[in-house]
Amino acid sequence: MLWVDRRENDADRTVDLKQPSAAEQDAYYMRRGSSPKPAAEIHFHQLTSLLWRRRSLVLSIAATGTMMAAVVGLLIPPKYTAVAQLIVQPPAGMLNERPLDAATMDQSIDTHVTLLGSRDHLRRVIESLSKDSDSPARTDSPPKGEATAASSYDARRSVIADEPAAATATETTPLNEFKHHLILWINELRPSGKTDVPSLEEFERKAQVNQERRSRIISVAFTSASPKKAAAFANRIVQRYVDDLINQKAASANGETARLEGRIAEVKYEMESAELAMETAVQQRWGSEQSGNNEGRNNNGHLHELERQVGTAVQLYNSLLQRQKAMREREETVSPGIEIHALASVPHRPSSLNPILFIFPAFVVFAIAGSWLAIVLEQLDRGLRSAREISEALGIGCIGLVPLLAARFVARPDQYLGKKSFSPYTEAIRSAAATLQLARCDPASKVVLITSSVPREGKTTLALSLAACVAQLGRSVLLLDLDFRQRSPFGGFIITSEGPVAVPRLQKPPTAQAIQRVAEVGFDYLPMPRSRFDALASFSGEQISSFMRQLRERYDCVIIDGPPLLGVAEARLLPSIADKLLFVVKWGSTRRDIVQNALNLVRDTCSAEENWNGRQFAIVTQVNLEKHAQYQYGDVAECLVRHNKYFNHFIEA
Repeated sequence: MLWVDRRENDADRTVDLKQPSAAEQDAYYMRRGSSPKPAAEIHFHQLTSLLWRRRSLVLSIAATGTMMAAVVGLLIPPKYTAVAQLIVQPPAGMLNERPLDAATMDQSIDTHVTLLGSRDHLRRVIESLSKDSDSPARTDSPPKGEATAASSYDARRSVIADEPAAATATETTPLNEFKHHLILWINELRPSGKTDVPSLEEFERKAQVNQERRSRIISVAFTSASPKKAAAFANRIVQRYVDDLINQKAASANGETARLEGRIAEVKYEMESAELAMETAVQQRWGSEQSGNNEGRNNNGHLHELERQVGTAVQLYNSLLQRQKAMREREETVSPGIEIHALASVPHRPSSLNPILFIFPAFVVFAIAGSWLAIVLEQLDRGLRSAREISEALGIGCIGLVPLLAARFVARPDQYLGKKSFSPYTEAIRSAAATLQLARCDPASKVVLITSSVPREGKTTLALSLAACVAQLGRSVLLLDLDFRQRSPFGGFIITSEGPVAVPRLQKPPTAQAIQRVAEVGFDYLPMPRSRFDALASFSGEQISSFMRQLRERYDCVIIDGPPLLGVAEARLLPSIADKLLFVVKWGSTRRDIVQNALNLVRDTCSAEENWNGRQFAIVTQVNLEKHAQYQYGDVAECLVRHNKYFNHFIEA
């Protein structure tokens, strides 16, 4: 912020820009009723005081959240987990011939773990369970390459597929997409119903396959709300896997046996053909030798070749027979490379956490959430409560805190002042009267204007109380009602006057004949005429100033009940006829910015020659002493609450 220093010289006119000092800035902001300093941080004692004040909010949120968490936890059915175990066997001959390769074994175990949790294997498990339960919805054969039509998940998807085609012609594409996603997620939230066999997606979520540490043991766990189903499904997963491996190896062995038998038949045919050819060659040689023919000698080479072929065929045939015998022996003891180590037993205790254990953590979590909400609400609270806050916000002094008056005494505060002579409310009114010097008949404090920023701040009740208090001291008091927009506050009073009341004419100030006497209290009352025309005309000219001079000469104290500053034009002209301005702020209700703007209107309207330093005061009305003491401001209101017994004892004495 830069200030402009204008100086006129004979030669020329210069304008200097200077940076104000810290003291000048504080004085400037004090005059404007605002503070340039940021809000102070919340200290530990302030935080504890804040939470103690809003303990009902924090406890309500904590109790409500805890009850909701407990109800939700108890409504969720307990889960049971059954575990079956498989043991992976090393490949045949690895343990006897060479040391077991750890990497190879790990690959084998990982392969089994992957296959056990695969969708294809789980789909086969569901099919077998569906056949056992004779469920019509699960016995239908699915198309090749697709999942079984045995899940409620697929049934939910059919809702979207059955949408009428005419809907796309009348609705936009984004709307259809939104509807598609909405129906999808709503159907996900709906329960799938009580079915004997869960869907494939549920199987994938509830089945867990893990290796037990670094061992050859594979555990298959299944979680379900039914302990019997959990054990049955876990056992079916491992049994079906082992059976499938056995069937695969048996099918492979059968295929190899069939191929071997075909080969044996071929070799046998070749062997028999070779033997037959050799017998034929032997007979021909023998016949040639009998006839003395040289042809037999020429067939010796061919005969040797046939003998060699027969020997080879016989040897191959015998080896194939031995191989067939060995394969048949292996078929009788076929091993899938993995076997069931232990079947799952029916669990008796739920594996899910006990919801009762979450009650205390839920209470702590919701209590913290309630505390954060209390802190946020406190930071958002812009109301003014203490004298220090008002002094910092408005730059004027606060002369007291007026407690909240009972509803039956709001219209007749004089009765409360007479009955409760030493009550906190009476002491606050006396303190305000003493601070404003209304009892000393000081010429500089004869006319006091009581106003507020907005209506319903308690200024009229305060004006009646001050007038009654000063009248009880034996001073002549006049209460001047200049709030045109409210009804007369003296509906329950006995008002006397000599002759008819003279109603002032428009555009003229009230006359002395319009003054009425409030006999019950002992002060005079002067109402302003209510008119549907502009009330600003009543304050034009010098007539109002002349009339106020007459009132100063006639009364020791004149208390003006003025209109609110915001929204009422004539309220800006009233400070010029008053000696002191008493600005009413409702405790914890009027926002800081509203109060500052209202008081700045007075400062901007008043002329620069008028010195209002020491003539403006603020007072807090409708103070809830019990709540105010919880803020621990260390003021008189807290003292009255904390030492309630002392003051009550003094009153009784």
